[in-house]
Amino acid sequence: MFKNLILFVFFYIYSCFLFAQTEGVVLSSEGYPLQKVNVFLVDQNILLETDNKGVFYIEKDIPNNTYIEFYKFGYSSKLIKYTNDQKIIIYLNELHVKLDDIGVSESFSYLGNSKNINIEKKDLSNSFLSSNSILENVTQIGGLNLIGSGLGIQKIVVRGLSGMRVVTYLNGMKIENQQWANDHGIGFTSLGLKNMEFIKGSSGLKYGGEALGGVLYFQDEPFIVSKHPSFFIASKFDNSHLLFGNQFGFKWSRKQFFITLYGENNFASDYRLPNKRFLFNSRFRDKSFKISIANRGVKMHNVLRYQYNAAQVGLPAHAHGNLENVILEDITSGSRDLMNDFKLTRPTQFIDNHLFIFENNYFLNKTKYSVYLGHFINNLKEYEKWTFPAFDMTLSTTTFRADLRTTLNSFIFNVGGQFSHLKNNNNILEYLIPNASSNDIGFYSTLDYEIGNKGLNVGFRLDIKNISSPDENYHNSFSSISSSSGLYFKNKNHILRLTYAGAFRSPHFSELFSDGVHHGTNRYEIGNNELKLEKGYQFDVKYQWSNEHIGLVFNPFLQYIYDYISINPSNEFHQNIYRIYNYTQFNKVKLSGCEMNFHYHPHFMHDLHFEQSYSFLRTKNYDNNNVLALIPSDKIKTRITFNLDKKDLPFNLSTLSLYNVYSFKQDNIIEYEIPTQSYNLINVELFFKPFKNIDMVLGVANLFNTEYTPHLSRMKEVGGGVPNQGRSYNINFKYEF
Repeated sequence: MFKNLILFVFFYIYSCFLFAQTEGVVLSSEGYPLQKVNVFLVDQNILLETDNKGVFYIEKDIPNNTYIEFYKFGYSSKLIKYTNDQKIIIYLNELHVKLDDIGVSESFSYLGNSKNINIEKKDLSNSFLSSNSILENVTQIGGLNLIGSGLGIQKIVVRGLSGMRVVTYLNGMKIENQQWANDHGIGFTSLGLKNMEFIKGSSGLKYGGEALGGVLYFQDEPFIVSKHPSFFIASKFDNSHLLFGNQFGFKWSRKQFFITLYGENNFASDYRLPNKRFLFNSRFRDKSFKISIANRGVKMHNVLRYQYNAAQVGLPAHAHGNLENVILEDITSGSRDLMNDFKLTRPTQFIDNHLFIFENNYFLNKTKYSVYLGHFINNLKEYEKWTFPAFDMTLSTTTFRADLRTTLNSFIFNVGGQFSHLKNNNNILEYLIPNASSNDIGFYSTLDYEIGNKGLNVGFRLDIKNISSPDENYHNSFSSISSSSGLYFKNKNHILRLTYAGAFRSPHFSELFSDGVHHGTNRYEIGNNELKLEKGYQFDVKYQWSNEHIGLVFNPFLQYIYDYISINPSNEFHQNIYRIYNYTQFNKVKLSGCEMNFHYHPHFMHDLHFEQSYSFLRTKNYDNNNVLALIPSDKIKTRITFNLDKKDLPFNLSTLSLYNVYSFKQDNIIEYEIPTQSYNLINVELFFKPFKNIDMVLGVANLFNTEYTPHLSRMKEVGGGVPNQGRSYNINFKYEF
């Protein structure tokens, strides 16, 4: 009797389980089941996988019109809208030419409709295993460059624009962390990141109210549905910096509860130049921790996130007076002292970032209602001396956003509003930027229309921003209307996107109020409280063609910016030590160029992939008929990949990757700017899977020990240009269990 009762209960629960789920299957174009296909429930931020029969199960209480994305490496992706009680059969075509980095189709994007707007993606899920940093991985794409000084300080430049013109978001929160200066990084690491979406230009209306240069949107790994907890540990070593890095991760779900937990710790010594000397004070440390918790109901989903990032970053190539007179031997050393070269010295930045996020999503029929609340705290202490800081400032940002998305036949409406409060507070009497605050309220609306192989996008955004500083007796209000439109056409293997965007940017605290020595950039900065709104207008054309073995992309663009805010060097010095830089405004400037991509996969060698991009940029300042300052050089970027996983090689060697960057010389410069020479870099990576659940990468960066200084290097003016790191060996591994 008891045995029969147990069997009855078991089959009852099992039948209820089956009844509560919708079954789907993913097949190849030939009809074979595909296992380990990622089934991503976009609106719930939940990831599933197909089993060895290509089958997956979705809870029936998932709302109608939920976006579901299907993707697997080596296959085309597919995006559908879910409907209750409908069995899902998905076919994925095998890809020979993969254009994900340069043209995304059938993919969901947080920044908007990726068909109608030129939105691109970069996968970051294994960036910790790469020989490069997270931003070095991102800038392998044409049109993107880096400003930096070693691994500790890096930030992205989009088509020659950086600083406040490039807006960075992390899980929907705008990151404000002194992005106006070249001696600060992005404020977070690769820990727990899944991918980055980006728009080159000002078409991202939902997030990019002031993004004349572009919007970068970093997104965490999704929550997972699993019967057992998932863990990973990872480590890496780079001999150039003597970098030691470690990460761990944990994911778990039970019924409607989901949790992810990550941690990271990195520390590095001074990096080695090609001449085998070591750049003093290029050392750094950073540690990170993040936790995300979600609860999924029938119609309402809630997500709570917290992230902490702490960094102690040395400021290399620090000097007083004329930087061109500095001798490299004075700021480098001939050997390492392992007892002291990991210790913090001066000048040094101490940075603490706290990020709190709450998201609420409510689903009703064809409509999704979202509420977002975020709070970001950035504290910067910069020490030039041991006794007291030169700066101690806390920048806090609070954002509230409400959004509605609804579907009507082939139309998708998106409307919302956002309020942001930004406050800069100095904790000591000495400061570069005074106490100041801003309140920004914005309203946006977009419309997407898709039918067949055609699409249309139009959108508008209104922003009203008030800036005040009691210390400077400054109170001003700025208002602007931004707009964007895009057209999408597809005919067989041809895809064409046409995009226009007009955006505005109000001046930043640093541009208005700076008045003092900025030790991190070795200059004395003077702001201008008479600055007006910047106004930018961009035209973008993207043509893509591909067949089974070849892919081509052409992406010309043209951008005009009126009342362009610029910081320019003068021939004057403060106390005969620091060159004086002044913020000024030009009436009209132009940026134009083109990014071209080529991907070749030969028919006779299916394991070989050849990818190449070429990007060039030209600028003009109509006020003086000159170029703009700090414009990146033209570049050719090439990647050759050999897939070896079917060759049965020792230690299960799976992939050999060669990456080459050729940078042309840059001599189109303004007065007092230093030209830079061309250079050629080659990186090599070997990917292994020596044991089950273990991935390992061996790499060599700057294989031929090339001595070079990028044109955007923060240390370009010191001693004729401090070179980037020389040849570097690295080993990285990740164990999942």
